[in-house]
Amino acid sequence: MRLWNSRETALNEALNGIKRACPGKYTRLETEYGYGLYRNNISSNRVRIIVDGGGGYGHMWSAFAEEGLADAMVHGNFDSAPNAYVLYEMAKNIDCGKGILFLTNHYMGDYLNNDMAEELLAHDNINAAMCCISDDILSCEGEIAENRGGLHGIGQVCKICAGAAREGYNLEQLSKLASKSNSRVRSVSLNVREGKLFFGEGFSGEPAVKEKVFESVDQMFSDAVDILLSELGLWKDCPMYLSVNNHCNVGFTESMVLLESAAKQIEERKIKLCGCAAGTYFDVFDGKGCILSLIACDEEMQKYIAPVNGYGYVI
Repeated sequence: MRLWNSRETALNEALNGIKRACPGKYTRLETEYGYGLYRNNISSNRVRIIVDGGGGYGHMWSAFAEEGLADAMVHGNFDSAPNAYVLYEMAKNIDCGKGILFLTNHYMGDYLNNDMAEELLAHDNINAAMCCISDDILSCEGEIAENRGGLHGIGQVCKICAGAAREGYNLEQLSKLASKSNSRVRSVSLNVREGKLFFGEGFSGEPAVKEKVFESVDQMFSDAVDILLSELGLWKDCPMYLSVNNHCNVGFTESMVLLESAAKQIEERKIKLCGCAAGTYFDVFDGKGCILSLIACDEEMQKYIAPVNGYGYVI
């Protein structure tokens, strides 16, 4: 059960609630075909960043139009990709002549609609680029990495790009940085129920790739960190930024226990931890558990990876 008036009105009312909580900070994009929000205090004369995806229950996406993250966000209805024309209209509203970078998770509907928005903008002589985030390492086990879906690693890619945009990166440079950051971020979903730990369950009902008896939080993260580091390959010894995305039924104290346990696993492996955060960003799993995400940073990425404070969260 969700606490709202109706599923049909919830997303519209939520955006109005964000505007009410942050007076003067945001403008809503007027559209009948989706939901868009952009910041009023965007720095002039730089590339704009739009983050987008299907409508959800957590901070992704409506709360990601934030200083240090995206300049604007667009989302569709619940579990539906954003409309290409809404993406196009948002880009036209905030463009200052430096170009638009779209960041979205790697799902077919999101890819197609971002790609179409990019084409529409090209007809208006507005430069745009897209990066589809594919950090979910168990979503396509045995297939090439480019086929993977995205989880909450997009938050790290977004803030890295936001920092670089502030420093004057052009669209081509920013697009390359987004692609590099995406190539170095890995995430895995961890679900706990009935005394068992399930690795890699999908939020659309895909079965777990692996399961075992749940022993402890420390053992859960020991296994998860080993999986992520093995996927990072040559970058496994680089400085890491760690992010824990809590599932719906995880409380604050549990969240901090999860964060501390995951961070200890990194430190025990003699790997530098260049930052960490925990929160409910991608609110797609009921029950107990989390999504653990690591991004292996080079010197360029470390300049922009510091935690960002949004409305009701730190990422």
